[in-house]
Amino acid sequence: MPVFNGGHYFQAALESALAQDYPNLEILVVNDGSTDAGETERIALAQGDRIRYFHQENRGVAGAMNTAVAHMTGDYFAWLSHDDLHLPHKTASQMDYLRRLGRPDACLFADFDLIGPQDEFIASVRLPVERIHRNPRLPLYNGMINGCTLLIPTAFLREFGPFDETLRCTQDYDLWNRILARHEFFHQPEVLVRYRIHPGQGTHSAGAVSEGDTLWKAMLDSRSEVERAQMFGSTRHYFASLAGFLAATPYQQAAAYARTRAAEGCEDVLVSVVMPVCNRAGSALRAVRSVLAQTHRRVEVVLVDDGSSDSIAGIAELAAADGRVRLLRQAGTGPVVARNRALQAARGDYIALLDANDQFLPLKIERQLGQMQRYGALFSHTSHYVACPGRKLGLGLRRSANSSTDYPGIIGMCPIGMSTVMMHRSLVDEGFAFRTDVCGGEDWLAWIDLSLRYSLLGIDEPLSIVEWAQDGALDPARQVLALSGVLEALERHPIHHRNPVQFEKTRATLFAITRNWQAAGRNIEAIRPEQQVNEAYPELPAFPLGGTGEVLALRARMS
Repeated sequence: MPVFNGGHYFQAALESALAQDYPNLEILVVNDGSTDAGETERIALAQGDRIRYFHQENRGVAGAMNTAVAHMTGDYFAWLSHDDLHLPHKTASQMDYLRRLGRPDACLFADFDLIGPQDEFIASVRLPVERIHRNPRLPLYNGMINGCTLLIPTAFLREFGPFDETLRCTQDYDLWNRILARHEFFHQPEVLVRYRIHPGQGTHSAGAVSEGDTLWKAMLDSRSEVERAQMFGSTRHYFASLAGFLAATPYQQAAAYARTRAAEGCEDVLVSVVMPVCNRAGSALRAVRSVLAQTHRRVEVVLVDDGSSDSIAGIAELAAADGRVRLLRQAGTGPVVARNRALQAARGDYIALLDANDQFLPLKIERQLGQMQRYGALFSHTSHYVACPGRKLGLGLRRSANSSTDYPGIIGMCPIGMSTVMMHRSLVDEGFAFRTDVCGGEDWLAWIDLSLRYSLLGIDEPLSIVEWAQDGALDPARQVLALSGVLEALERHPIHHRNPVQFEKTRATLFAITRNWQAAGRNIEAIRPEQQVNEAYPELPAFPLGGTGEVLALRARMS
């Protein structure tokens, strides 16, 4: 308990600390140079050995807290201002919550009541449980943490402390922000403190507001790009949202700073483009050059050579000459493994996917990145043009972004092209990778899994050229292999298998392609390329289920 001229409020606060029903408690009172003719000291010393009392020259709340922390012997730290009240069960309830949480290293904060100068009830502050659960950093950044509700492991104070004694009013949030960089604060949805509002408080003085503006600017800049995305979806959304919050506070300089940062745009954001390569050096070079020609200039290309048997000397020369291009090599373990390795090697805040046969249009990264920042999206895909070399003149247009990618609809029809995808690197940091235990369709399965947790932003602007070749997207054998593999994986999933209507759509597509393939052997002419350009996964009437043995036998032959 830091105290400066506590008076009547201090007497009541100290009594609330002494009334705690948790037995293993020490109370440290630090008299921070009070000038009240010894009243604070008389109140404290009247308690005898029930408290530990310290007196010092005035150093502010931070200095008093540092003195207390230096002398405390407890495993956990709790704070009580001299004008607030702890409810009798506060300590015991928080220790019990720690046990139930199973996290002795957790920092706890709780709800609180507001009271007036005469202890009159004003309001109960109940924090939003669901919002905090979705965004654990939100409480600090929306001013929800009342310091007198906290319970913090003492080790954290000594690791990240001391309190900054140059700060007279914001020393608490400054330290909580440092702790938050490494540890999570858990909300205990229970009123445990009575927080007093009275004229003697100095939190809205001119000095406090100036100090608060400085602290908020530092807090705004203290989170990394990944942390900003985890909190609000993107850097732009992070600053815009906090500008809105700060606009309703006294900290108008910080609000203006946040608005400026939100408007700065995406120019400084590094975007990594990852691409597996195996032979076909000419197409791969064309793909890489389409990235280097982007209007968004901060790009890198991460190439993984998946055991090419043909020469890719041109690609190696480009990587040696241009620092934006990195070439990694591995034994031929397949494009999925190569793409996963490239994801791990990417340095950018955002990661775009590209196949070696495809190309980006010049505005692709600029437009897609801008939309993701605007909407706070962690994943996006776009419409795209389709080329069928040797099969069809000109380009088809696939408005895939018009199609729903909400869960569970994406199980029945997936419109997302690999080379249209951009994601925030926080998804990779959280463990995103393509599955290596399926024979095709690993991208579709990845998008289905992501759609359970995130909104997949569709951008209805064609920004890539995707090539459909006879030995790739137009090969019915590959389609059957991928579709049946997807179905088998989904049927084993504890959640995905509960969507029979969507499964029926995918099965219908599988059996339609299988019948065409069986009727025409391996003759690609049996499947009309122009139909596939416009409807890659057509909405087909329901086919009778059955013939599963034929499909599995077909898969075995193709494997």
